[in-house]
Amino acid sequence: MKNLDQIKLYNIAYKYLFNCIHFGLYPTGSSLPTIPELCRAFNVSSSTIHSALRRLQEDNYISLSQGRSAIVTYDITEEECQKKYRLYSYTAKDALLDLCGTMLLIWPEVMLQGLKLCGDDDLKKLNEIYGRMSPYTEYPYYEFFLHILKALGNPLFVNLYQSTIFFGHPSIMHLGDKAYVYGYMTYLKRATAQILSLCKASDYGPLKALLISLYQKQIEEIRLYHNSLPVPDCPVEPISYEWNYFSERPLVNFNLAMKLLRKIYSSYGNQEFLPSYGALAKQYSMPLITVRRAVKILSDLGIVEAIPGKGTRVLVGLDNPAPLSKFTSPNLKKALLQYLQSMQIILIICKDVALSVFPGLPDRSIQETISWLQSIQISGDYYMTFGVCFGLLNEKAQSPALRQILGGLMYFQYLGYPLNDMKPYAFRFDSRSTSMLLKSLEEKDAGLFASQLQCLALDIFKAGKEKLITGGIREAESIMLPLFD
Repeated sequence: MKNLDQIKLYNIAYKYLFNCIHFGLYPTGSSLPTIPELCRAFNVSSSTIHSALRRLQEDNYISLSQGRSAIVTYDITEEECQKKYRLYSYTAKDALLDLCGTMLLIWPEVMLQGLKLCGDDDLKKLNEIYGRMSPYTEYPYYEFFLHILKALGNPLFVNLYQSTIFFGHPSIMHLGDKAYVYGYMTYLKRATAQILSLCKASDYGPLKALLISLYQKQIEEIRLYHNSLPVPDCPVEPISYEWNYFSERPLVNFNLAMKLLRKIYSSYGNQEFLPSYGALAKQYSMPLITVRRAVKILSDLGIVEAIPGKGTRVLVGLDNPAPLSKFTSPNLKKALLQYLQSMQIILIICKDVALSVFPGLPDRSIQETISWLQSIQISGDYYMTFGVCFGLLNEKAQSPALRQILGGLMYFQYLGYPLNDMKPYAFRFDSRSTSMLLKSLEEKDAGLFASQLQCLALDIFKAGKEKLITGGIREAESIMLPLFD
């Protein structure tokens, strides 16, 4: 039986290869890349790729035989492929261009942090990948940037990267004629050579500028292609971007558990009871079995407990949080690692996101957040400061793609709430961060807000990592602390 992570990964590979076949990148009778090539491109095991290929074979897109690459059997003309691809591209156009703007905001800094953490072995591997780059295949380019991300020690980053890079356009090879594609891929290879040279010299200022220009170039080419698309004869339903971590069916239980956890921390006191399974199923429009599984997740985390004949009692509530002790529980271990992984992502991106979103914040939202922070100063609940300020960015970001990503990261943050009250390793929260963030909002100072939010995120990440390691979750050691200037 596949675990949930393997299911998500093989679906990513399946959907990508499906699109490439469906839109003619691999025409009838051609061979797919080899298993090792696909493993490197998607950063997955051979068993995961085999699962994706078997599903393609079951759907009559390929044939498989021992010792040979998969052969495409899907029968469609080149003209039909182009027509389907143009229609698909048109439906994804608005979401893709919006996503590109979000990626320009996020990925240059993320890749810079990954490159800073690359050791000699990593650089050797990147040079080996560079040697395999050619104008006729894009897989080494995906592999190159995936390997940079791996230096951060964060599987959630890899998932987010794959989710964004494969959305809307299955291949940059579709962006123009053969001569154009050759020139563009040659440009990409030159850029990767410069990346390696600047990284080796630790010349990080020009390296960040190069990464930004690389993404700007990609956005420019995608925009030109999509703006040239003809309007379809019939109305079409637009495709929206959704981070695939939250769109796969097996995660519906996890998503509901996160909604319940957020409700618990905002509305329920210690020892109070949740509504019945039936009432929750009706409230969230979910099957009863999904509700039971979601509550089981919370039970494994030590958030609630089942009381026979009475219902589900809250253990970690709004007014009297209880410390956790079951660090060795598999579900709790996985949840806390996902929390720390999301915190690393937030730490790296929050400053650039804040600088981008802050100028567009409505005055009413700023005033509401000021009131929140003033209440926190009175109550002394300083651990709430970061969630309030980051939530402001999430709710008021203009980009749907950015809201999708920030919202996903916020979901994971609820997994870390129980850590706030773990003894004796309390988070080192005090009034200073709250006071400085309050000042930045009162003065509408975007730079101060962004820098203080990142400083607070850094404290939270360091303390969270320390707690996980002390609690016996040694895997937290591989989630690296970013190297800021």
